[in-house]
Amino acid sequence: MEKALTPVSVGALADLEIPVTEAIPQRLEDFARAVENTTQAEGLAVLRQWLAEDLAAVEDLLTELNQDRAAGVAEPLLAAGGKRIRPLCLLAASRLGDKEPSQHAVGLATVVEYIHNATLLHDDVVDLAVERRGQPTARMIHGNTVAVFAGDWLLVRALRLIHQTGSPWALPAALDCIDELIEAEILQIELSQSGKESSADYLRVIDGKTASLFRLAFTYAGYLAGLDTEQREQLTGFATHLGVAFQIQDDLLDLIGDPKQTGKPLFGDLAEGKLTLPILWLLHREPRHRSTIQALTHCAPEKMDIERVQQLRKVLSSSGAIDASREMIEDRLREAHSNLDRLPKTVARSALRLMTQLLVGRTS
Repeated sequence: MEKALTPVSVGALADLEIPVTEAIPQRLEDFARAVENTTQAEGLAVLRQWLAEDLAAVEDLLTELNQDRAAGVAEPLLAAGGKRIRPLCLLAASRLGDKEPSQHAVGLATVVEYIHNATLLHDDVVDLAVERRGQPTARMIHGNTVAVFAGDWLLVRALRLIHQTGSPWALPAALDCIDELIEAEILQIELSQSGKESSADYLRVIDGKTASLFRLAFTYAGYLAGLDTEQREQLTGFATHLGVAFQIQDDLLDLIGDPKQTGKPLFGDLAEGKLTLPILWLLHREPRHRSTIQALTHCAPEKMDIERVQQLRKVLSSSGAIDASREMIEDRLREAHSNLDRLPKTVARSALRLMTQLLVGRTS
Protein backbone atom coordinates (compact mmCIF):
# COMPACT_ATOMS: atom_id res chain seq x y z
CA MET A 1 0.00 0.00 0.00
CA GLU A 2 2.90 2.33 -0.65
CA LYS A 3 2.59 2.95 -4.39
CA ALA A 4 1.23 6.25 -5.64
CA LEU A 5 -1.76 6.34 -7.94
CA THR A 6 -1.02 9.00 -10.51
CA PRO A 7 -3.59 9.88 -13.20
CA VAL A 8 -2.10 8.99 -16.59
CA SER A 9 -3.42 10.51 -19.79
CA VAL A 10 -3.87 8.49 -22.96
CA GLY A 11 -1.26 10.67 -24.62
CA ALA A 12 1.34 9.71 -22.02
CA LEU A 13 0.97 5.98 -22.53
CA ALA A 14 3.79 5.76 -25.06
CA ASP A 15 6.25 6.85 -22.38
CA LEU A 16 5.38 3.72 -20.39
CA GLU A 17 6.15 1.43 -23.34
CA ILE A 18 2.76 -0.26 -23.13
CA PRO A 19 2.46 -2.92 -25.87
CA VAL A 20 0.13 -2.67 -28.83
CA THR A 21 -3.61 -2.99 -28.28
CA GLU A 22 -3.71 -6.70 -29.13
CA ALA A 23 -1.29 -7.42 -26.25
CA ILE A 24 -3.21 -5.44 -23.64
CA PRO A 25 -5.40 -8.35 -22.40
CA GLN A 26 -2.30 -10.44 -21.66
CA ARG A 27 -0.65 -7.47 -19.93
CA LEU A 28 -3.74 -7.01 -17.74
CA GLU A 29 -3.65 -10.65 -16.71
CA ASP A 30 0.09 -10.47 -16.00
CA PHE A 31 -0.36 -7.35 -13.87
CA ALA A 32 -3.26 -8.90 -11.94
CA ARG A 33 -1.15 -11.97 -11.09
CA ALA A 34 1.84 -9.92 -9.93
CA VAL A 35 0.29 -6.68 -8.74
CA GLU A 36 2.98 -6.23 -6.07
CA ASN A 37 5.52 -5.84 -8.89
CA THR A 38 3.36 -3.44 -10.87
CA THR A 39 3.59 0.30 -10.34
CA GLN A 40 0.26 2.04 -10.09
CA ALA A 41 1.15 4.23 -13.06
CA GLU A 42 1.73 1.12 -15.18
CA GLY A 43 -1.44 -0.61 -14.03
CA LEU A 44 -3.69 2.39 -14.45
CA ALA A 45 -2.18 3.24 -17.82
CA VAL A 46 -2.83 -0.19 -19.31
CA LEU A 47 -6.38 -0.15 -17.94
CA ARG A 48 -6.99 3.22 -19.53
CA GLN A 49 -5.48 2.13 -22.82
CA TRP A 50 -7.70 -0.95 -22.85
CA LEU A 51 -10.77 1.30 -22.45
CA ALA A 52 -9.37 4.40 -24.17
CA GLU A 53 -12.05 4.80 -26.83
CA ASP A 54 -14.95 4.54 -24.40
CA LEU A 55 -13.25 6.75 -21.79
CA ALA A 56 -12.73 9.44 -24.43
CA ALA A 57 -16.42 9.20 -25.34
CA VAL A 58 -17.36 9.62 -21.67
CA GLU A 59 -15.24 12.78 -21.49
CA ASP A 60 -16.96 14.12 -24.60
CA LEU A 61 -20.40 13.51 -23.10
CA LEU A 62 -19.46 15.03 -19.75
CA THR A 63 -18.30 18.29 -21.31
CA GLU A 64 -20.93 18.45 -24.08
CA LEU A 65 -23.02 20.92 -22.13
CA ASN A 66 -25.67 23.32 -23.37
CA GLN A 67 -25.95 27.03 -22.67
CA ASP A 68 -28.04 26.70 -19.51
CA ARG A 69 -26.90 28.90 -16.65
CA ALA A 70 -26.40 25.84 -14.49
CA ALA A 71 -24.05 24.36 -17.09
CA GLY A 72 -21.67 27.27 -16.62
CA VAL A 73 -21.57 26.60 -12.89
CA ALA A 74 -21.00 22.83 -13.18
CA GLU A 75 -18.65 22.88 -16.18
CA PRO A 76 -15.40 23.84 -14.34
CA LEU A 77 -15.80 20.88 -11.98
CA LEU A 78 -16.46 18.47 -14.85
CA ALA A 79 -13.61 19.90 -16.93
CA ALA A 80 -11.19 19.63 -14.00
CA GLY A 81 -11.29 15.92 -14.59
CA GLY A 82 -10.41 13.58 -11.78
CA LYS A 83 -9.57 9.91 -11.99
CA ARG A 84 -12.98 8.91 -13.44
CA ILE A 85 -12.82 5.82 -11.25
CA ARG A 86 -16.51 4.94 -11.45
CA PRO A 87 -16.74 5.12 -15.27
CA LEU A 88 -13.55 3.06 -15.43
CA CYS A 89 -15.14 0.42 -13.18
CA LEU A 90 -18.34 0.32 -15.21
CA LEU A 91 -16.62 0.09 -18.57
CA ALA A 92 -14.30 -2.69 -17.38
CA ALA A 93 -17.02 -4.74 -15.69
CA SER A 94 -19.39 -4.40 -18.65
CA ARG A 95 -16.95 -6.70 -20.49
CA LEU A 96 -17.36 -9.57 -18.01
CA GLY A 97 -19.88 -11.43 -20.14
CA ASP A 98 -19.85 -13.01 -23.58
CA LYS A 99 -21.60 -10.06 -25.21
CA GLU A 100 -19.94 -7.33 -27.20
CA PRO A 101 -19.62 -4.06 -25.23
CA SER A 102 -23.02 -2.36 -25.18
CA GLN A 103 -23.61 0.90 -27.00
CA HIS A 104 -25.19 2.17 -23.76
CA ALA A 105 -22.06 1.62 -21.65
CA VAL A 106 -20.66 5.09 -22.37
CA GLY A 107 -23.96 6.81 -21.59
CA LEU A 108 -24.45 4.97 -18.32
CA ALA A 109 -20.83 5.53 -17.29
CA THR A 110 -21.50 9.23 -17.82
CA VAL A 111 -24.68 8.95 -15.74
CA VAL A 112 -22.69 7.64 -12.78
CA GLU A 113 -20.11 10.41 -13.14
CA TYR A 114 -22.82 13.09 -13.34
CA ILE A 115 -24.37 11.82 -10.11
CA HIS A 116 -20.94 11.67 -8.46
CA ASN A 117 -20.17 15.27 -9.42
CA ALA A 118 -23.62 16.39 -8.27
CA THR A 119 -22.79 15.02 -4.83
CA LEU A 120 -19.48 16.92 -4.87
CA LEU A 121 -21.27 20.22 -5.57
CA HIS A 122 -23.73 19.52 -2.77
CA ASP A 123 -21.04 18.28 -0.35
CA ASP A 124 -18.99 21.42 -0.87
CA VAL A 125 -21.96 23.48 0.28
CA VAL A 126 -22.61 21.29 3.32
CA ASP A 127 -18.91 21.24 4.24
CA LEU A 128 -18.32 24.93 3.41
CA ALA A 129 -15.44 23.80 1.20
CA VAL A 130 -13.20 26.45 -0.33
CA GLU A 131 -11.29 24.38 -2.91
CA ARG A 132 -11.88 21.25 -4.97
CA ARG A 133 -9.27 19.73 -7.30
CA GLY A 134 -7.06 22.75 -6.76
CA GLN A 135 -9.70 25.25 -7.87
CA PRO A 136 -12.22 27.41 -6.00
CA THR A 137 -15.45 25.52 -5.40
CA ALA A 138 -18.63 26.54 -7.19
CA ARG A 139 -20.04 27.88 -3.93
CA MET A 140 -17.08 30.24 -3.55
CA ILE A 141 -17.63 31.66 -7.04
CA HIS A 142 -21.42 31.60 -7.37
CA GLY A 143 -22.70 31.21 -3.82
CA ASN A 144 -24.28 28.29 -1.99
CA THR A 145 -27.74 28.53 -3.55
CA VAL A 146 -26.51 28.48 -7.14
CA ALA A 147 -24.08 25.63 -6.37
CA VAL A 148 -26.94 23.53 -4.99
CA PHE A 149 -29.03 24.16 -8.11
CA ALA A 150 -26.07 23.24 -10.31
CA GLY A 151 -25.84 19.91 -8.50
CA ASP A 152 -29.56 19.39 -9.04
CA TRP A 153 -29.07 20.19 -12.72
CA LEU A 154 -26.43 17.46 -13.02
CA LEU A 155 -28.91 14.99 -11.55
CA VAL A 156 -31.42 16.03 -14.21
CA ARG A 157 -28.73 15.51 -16.88
CA ALA A 158 -28.18 12.03 -15.51
CA LEU A 159 -31.89 11.21 -15.61
CA ARG A 160 -32.17 12.45 -19.20
CA LEU A 161 -29.30 10.19 -20.24
CA ILE A 162 -30.96 7.24 -18.51
CA HIS A 163 -34.17 7.94 -20.42
CA GLN A 164 -32.25 7.91 -23.69
CA THR A 165 -30.92 4.39 -23.05
CA GLY A 166 -34.43 2.97 -22.79
CA SER A 167 -33.16 0.34 -20.35
CA PRO A 168 -35.94 -0.56 -17.86
CA TRP A 169 -33.48 -1.34 -15.04
CA ALA A 170 -31.43 1.86 -15.34
CA LEU A 171 -33.81 4.34 -13.68
CA PRO A 172 -34.72 2.27 -10.58
CA ALA A 173 -31.03 1.62 -9.90
CA ALA A 174 -30.18 5.34 -10.15
CA LEU A 175 -33.10 6.34 -7.92
CA ASP A 176 -32.03 3.78 -5.30
CA CYS A 177 -28.51 5.21 -5.40
CA ILE A 178 -29.68 8.82 -5.03
CA ASP A 179 -31.97 7.78 -2.17
CA GLU A 180 -29.04 6.11 -0.38
CA LEU A 181 -26.84 9.17 -0.93
CA ILE A 182 -29.43 11.49 0.61
CA GLU A 183 -30.12 9.21 3.58
CA ALA A 184 -26.41 8.82 4.31
CA GLU A 185 -25.77 12.56 4.09
CA ILE A 186 -28.58 13.31 6.54
CA LEU A 187 -27.38 10.55 8.86
CA GLN A 188 -23.85 11.98 8.82
CA ILE A 189 -25.12 15.45 9.71
CA GLU A 190 -27.31 14.11 12.53
CA LEU A 191 -24.46 12.04 13.95
CA SER A 192 -22.09 15.00 13.79
CA GLN A 193 -24.57 17.11 15.74
CA SER A 194 -25.21 14.42 18.34
CA GLY A 195 -21.55 13.65 19.01
CA LYS A 196 -22.41 9.97 19.50
CA GLU A 197 -21.08 8.46 16.29
CA SER A 198 -19.80 4.87 16.42
CA SER A 199 -17.78 2.76 14.01
CA ALA A 200 -21.01 1.04 12.95
CA ASP A 201 -22.54 4.44 12.17
CA TYR A 202 -19.45 5.38 10.18
CA LEU A 203 -19.78 2.23 8.07
CA ARG A 204 -23.46 2.99 7.43
CA VAL A 205 -22.53 6.47 6.23
CA ILE A 206 -19.77 5.39 3.85
CA ASP A 207 -21.91 2.55 2.52
CA GLY A 208 -24.51 5.14 1.55
CA LYS A 209 -22.21 7.93 0.41
CA THR A 210 -19.41 6.03 -1.31
CA ALA A 211 -20.28 2.37 -1.87
CA SER A 212 -23.68 3.31 -3.32
CA LEU A 213 -22.06 4.91 -6.38
CA PHE A 214 -19.81 1.89 -6.89
CA ARG A 215 -22.92 -0.32 -6.62
CA LEU A 216 -24.66 1.76 -9.26
CA ALA A 217 -21.70 1.49 -11.63
CA PHE A 218 -21.42 -2.27 -11.19
CA THR A 219 -25.19 -2.81 -11.30
CA TYR A 220 -25.26 -1.17 -14.70
CA ALA A 221 -22.21 -3.18 -15.76
CA GLY A 222 -23.83 -6.46 -14.75
CA TYR A 223 -26.85 -5.82 -16.94
CA LEU A 224 -24.74 -4.56 -19.83
CA ALA A 225 -22.55 -7.68 -19.64
CA GLY A 226 -25.60 -9.95 -19.75
CA LEU A 227 -24.81 -11.60 -16.41
CA ASP A 228 -27.45 -13.73 -14.72
CA THR A 229 -29.11 -12.78 -11.43
CA GLU A 230 -26.66 -14.64 -9.20
CA GLN A 231 -23.65 -13.19 -11.02
CA ARG A 232 -25.09 -9.67 -10.75
CA GLU A 233 -25.48 -10.19 -7.00
CA GLN A 234 -21.83 -11.21 -6.75
CA LEU A 235 -20.83 -8.12 -8.71
CA THR A 236 -22.91 -5.90 -6.42
CA GLY A 237 -21.25 -7.48 -3.38
CA PHE A 238 -17.86 -6.82 -4.95
CA ALA A 239 -18.88 -3.18 -5.49
CA THR A 240 -19.92 -2.73 -1.87
CA HIS A 241 -16.70 -4.13 -0.42
CA LEU A 242 -14.58 -2.17 -2.89
CA GLY A 243 -16.45 1.07 -2.14
CA VAL A 244 -16.07 0.70 1.62
CA ALA A 245 -12.36 -0.19 1.35
CA PHE A 246 -11.83 2.74 -1.03
CA GLN A 247 -13.36 5.20 1.46
CA ILE A 248 -11.49 3.88 4.49
CA GLN A 249 -8.24 4.28 2.55
CA ASP A 250 -9.29 7.81 1.59
CA ASP A 251 -9.92 8.60 5.25
CA LEU A 252 -6.54 7.15 6.24
CA LEU A 253 -4.81 9.41 3.71
CA ASP A 254 -6.54 12.39 5.31
CA LEU A 255 -4.76 11.57 8.56
CA ILE A 256 -1.39 10.10 7.58
CA GLY A 257 -0.99 10.89 3.89
CA ASP A 258 1.48 13.26 2.29
CA PRO A 259 -0.31 16.52 1.38
CA LYS A 260 2.08 16.90 -1.58
CA GLN A 261 0.68 13.68 -3.03
CA THR A 262 -2.94 13.96 -1.94
CA GLY A 263 -3.27 17.63 -2.84
CA LYS A 264 -5.23 18.14 0.41
CA PRO A 265 -4.26 19.43 3.86
CA LEU A 266 -4.04 16.94 6.69
CA PHE A 267 -7.06 16.45 8.94
CA GLY A 268 -9.49 17.94 6.44
CA ASP A 269 -12.22 15.61 7.67
CA LEU A 270 -11.85 16.80 11.26
CA ALA A 271 -11.92 20.37 9.99
CA GLU A 272 -15.36 19.57 8.54
CA GLY A 273 -16.46 17.89 11.77
CA LYS A 274 -16.27 14.35 10.36
CA LEU A 275 -15.03 11.58 12.63
CA THR A 276 -13.59 8.80 10.49
CA LEU A 277 -12.81 5.19 11.38
CA PRO A 278 -9.30 5.64 12.90
CA ILE A 279 -10.52 8.56 15.05
CA LEU A 280 -13.59 6.63 16.23
CA TRP A 281 -11.44 3.59 17.00
CA LEU A 282 -9.14 5.76 19.12
CA LEU A 283 -12.00 7.48 20.96
CA HIS A 284 -13.58 4.14 21.82
CA ARG A 285 -10.40 2.59 23.20
CA GLU A 286 -8.49 5.60 24.52
CA PRO A 287 -11.08 8.30 25.35
CA ARG A 288 -8.44 10.41 27.12
CA HIS A 289 -7.51 11.79 23.70
CA ARG A 290 -10.97 13.30 23.20
CA SER A 291 -9.86 16.82 24.15
CA THR A 292 -7.11 16.81 21.51
CA ILE A 293 -9.56 15.62 18.87
CA GLN A 294 -12.17 18.18 19.91
CA ALA A 295 -9.59 20.97 19.69
CA LEU A 296 -8.96 20.09 16.03
CA THR A 297 -12.60 19.49 15.08
CA HIS A 298 -14.21 22.29 13.04
CA CYS A 299 -10.83 24.06 12.96
CA ALA A 300 -9.57 25.25 9.58
CA PRO A 301 -6.46 23.23 8.59
CA GLU A 302 -4.31 26.34 8.31
CA LYS A 303 -5.27 27.32 11.89
CA MET A 304 -4.66 23.92 13.47
CA ASP A 305 -2.04 23.64 16.18
CA ILE A 306 0.83 21.82 14.43
CA GLU A 307 2.01 20.21 17.67
CA ARG A 308 -1.46 18.79 18.30
CA VAL A 309 -1.66 17.49 14.73
CA GLN A 310 1.69 15.73 15.03
CA GLN A 311 0.80 14.40 18.48
CA LEU A 312 -2.47 12.96 17.22
CA ARG A 313 -0.79 11.36 14.21
CA LYS A 314 1.68 9.61 16.54
CA VAL A 315 -1.11 8.45 18.85
CA LEU A 316 -3.16 7.11 15.94
CA SER A 317 -0.17 5.05 14.87
CA SER A 318 0.99 3.83 18.29
CA SER A 319 -2.52 3.00 19.54
CA GLY A 320 -3.23 0.59 16.72
CA ALA A 321 -5.97 2.74 15.15
CA ILE A 322 -4.18 2.92 11.80
CA ASP A 323 -3.39 -0.79 11.77
CA ALA A 324 -6.99 -1.65 12.71
CA SER A 325 -8.27 0.45 9.81
CA ARG A 326 -5.85 -1.23 7.42
CA GLU A 327 -6.99 -4.63 8.65
CA MET A 328 -10.57 -3.67 7.86
CA ILE A 329 -9.47 -2.66 4.36
CA GLU A 330 -7.80 -6.05 3.90
CA ASP A 331 -10.92 -7.82 5.19
CA ARG A 332 -13.04 -5.96 2.66
CA LEU A 333 -10.58 -6.76 -0.12
CA ARG A 334 -10.75 -10.46 0.71
CA GLU A 335 -14.53 -10.32 0.54
CA ALA A 336 -14.39 -8.40 -2.73
CA HIS A 337 -12.02 -10.96 -4.25
CA SER A 338 -14.28 -13.77 -3.06
CA ASN A 339 -17.18 -12.17 -4.95
CA LEU A 340 -14.98 -11.60 -7.98
CA ASP A 341 -13.82 -15.23 -8.10
CA ARG A 342 -17.43 -16.32 -8.63
CA LEU A 343 -17.67 -14.31 -11.86
CA PRO A 344 -16.69 -15.47 -15.37
CA LYS A 345 -12.95 -15.92 -15.80
CA THR A 346 -12.25 -13.22 -18.37
CA VAL A 347 -9.80 -10.44 -19.08
CA ALA A 348 -12.31 -8.09 -17.45
CA ARG A 349 -12.14 -10.06 -14.21
CA SER A 350 -8.34 -9.76 -14.21
CA ALA A 351 -8.73 -6.03 -14.85
CA LEU A 352 -11.09 -5.65 -11.89
CA ARG A 353 -8.73 -7.54 -9.59
CA LEU A 354 -5.90 -5.24 -10.65
CA MET A 355 -8.11 -2.17 -10.27
CA THR A 356 -9.03 -3.19 -6.73
CA GLN A 357 -5.38 -3.22 -5.68
CA LEU A 358 -4.67 0.07 -7.44
CA LEU A 359 -7.60 1.92 -5.87
CA VAL A 360 -7.12 0.71 -2.32
CA GLY A 361 -3.32 0.84 -2.41
CA ARG A 362 -3.18 4.43 -3.58
CA THR A 363 -1.40 7.24 -1.74
CA SER A 364 -3.24 10.10 -3.45
